Amino acid sequence: MAQENKYWNLEDFVDSLVVELDKTRETLAVKAINKPLSYSVKDLSLDLNTFPTYDGDKVTFITAQPGQQGSSKLTLQLGSITDQQVRATSKPVALNSETKIDEIDVDAKTKKQLRKIGVNSVEDLKMIEDKNVDVKKATDNNVDYKSLANLIQKNKRSKTPPVVKSVSMSLENPKQPQMIVKGLNLSTSSTFKPVAVINNQLAEVITSNAQEITIAIDPKSPIRTQNEVILTVDPYAVFKFNLNLKQKQ
Repeated sequence: MAQENKYWNLEDFVDSLVVELDKTRETLAVKAINKPLSYSVKDLSLDLNTFPTYDGDKVTFITAQPGQQGSSKLTLQLGSITDQQVRATSKPVALNSETKIDEIDVDAKTKKQLRKIGVNSVEDLKMIEDKNVDVKKATDNNVDYKSLANLIQKNKRSKTPPVVKSVSMSLENPKQPQMIVKGLNLSTSSTFKPVAVINNQLAEVITSNAQEITIAIDPKSPIRTQNEVILTVDPYAVFKFNLNLKQKQ
């Protein structure tokens, strides 16, 4: 019984061919230990009769059956390439620290448009931005760069969330007590001043950096024994904690 013909895409097909050719070369490496002369495939050329199908997003192929009319000829030629040539003509291999476009919560259309201009990671996008390339124009205004930039910043922030290590009260100036919050990755934005709310009352942030935030306590809204503190350190990081103080005996 003839096996049912299936649709395939070009990438998977070529990858399969390359894997088989790599296996042949690995076999030759072992064989060369005992055989000083052997034979290998120098270049590979294939002519296929196929029926291409485009669904508006992907192109797939199905191989024509014997005697089937109306097919298109697809010619593939594979040649060898050295590791030096690969490095010279390709971007560096993605690092674990890179944020892939697939990891960002953007729609499929935006991802497709970005891939068309060679953007597969946040780092690719930043490289283009550093060269003053207008992403909107490059994608025929199909990408809302502002929304995309916000999503990228949100994704980056999620990888370095704020961490509170300690909270203390300073009474050096009795007329202006201060709350000092210490930690990691607290205020990391140079364009956003943290916002503090203590017991549902807006409080003034005096100083802020990645390791420390100092908040002025309004004498009209003194600290209680139990306090709820909400800190918005940037548009992508908001955290809440409870501060309990012991009453003096």
